[in-house]
Amino acid sequence: MRTAYLASVVALSVFMFPGAGYGQGSDGKEKKLKPPPDEFRAIHSAVEDAYKAPLEVDKDVLDELRKQYREPKPEREAKIFREIRRLYETTPELEQTILTEIRRSYEQPSAEQEERIFNSIRRAPQLPLGTLPTSAQAELAEKLFRKLDQNGDGYLDSDEMSELLHGQRAQWDKNRDALISFEEYGAYSQAHFKSVSEKVATGELPLKLPKGTVLPETAPSRNEASRPVDGRGVRPLPGLPNWFTEFDLDADGQVGLHECRKLGHAINDFLVMDGNKDGFLESTELRVFLADSSGSR
Repeated sequence: MRTAYLASVVALSVFMFPGAGYGQGSDGKEKKLKPPPDEFRAIHSAVEDAYKAPLEVDKDVLDELRKQYREPKPEREAKIFREIRRLYETTPELEQTILTEIRRSYEQPSAEQEERIFNSIRRAPQLPLGTLPTSAQAELAEKLFRKLDQNGDGYLDSDEMSELLHGQRAQWDKNRDALISFEEYGAYSQAHFKSVSEKVATGELPLKLPKGTVLPETAPSRNEASRPVDGRGVRPLPGLPNWFTEFDLDADGQVGLHECRKLGHAINDFLVMDGNKDGFLESTELRVFLADSSGSR
């Protein structure tokens, strides 16, 4: 497994950088530059963190909440919501409801009030397993960009780019100015989030989780209601091949990448059909794929 992991890292050219160098400060004196960030390690760690979310979020929220009883701080409330967003797709309205319940608990902390808080939180749908929220991806991309941008001018020149980015500059430098802006870096970073996420999902890149950790095998359906179950499992959906319902092991109206892997289905075929690349093949995506395939004949 370790050999496969290292091979994957090399195959991706994964973001290896030269060591720290020297530059000239505003006073004309030579100063040591900070070493560039390890983009691959940062992205891989963020994806791992997304897989850990179902195991950690409820406990972390409760820990922070109980610290609030002793010493309420706005910063801690912000941390509670960062934890919640690791696992749940919230809305501003729902977050306001959650905040109201949290603040009530300061006045009358009790197990019952804590349960009301978590009931409010669980009104939000869970993110699919291993999904890093878009906002978190953007925050990490900004952090990496700021570290690469040694002179702080808002652009990456040739000397500031990582080796991988430098090699792909023509692909991401949309205005052909030989520089990478923050917007261009965001698109580049998003592509590599997707690449790392897919390689983790298929097992090509391992997850570094605490020994004995068992991740949930499924995530709740987000777009389709569960279907009635008969003796074996599920009722076939009209207009879809029988294998779709056979592979939908949890009868949630979609086929997850984890289900394909469990049944030995070709992962490459799944990735082609998964139009939005979220790790779940929904009936609408499959219908679009089948229609496109039929039309191209």
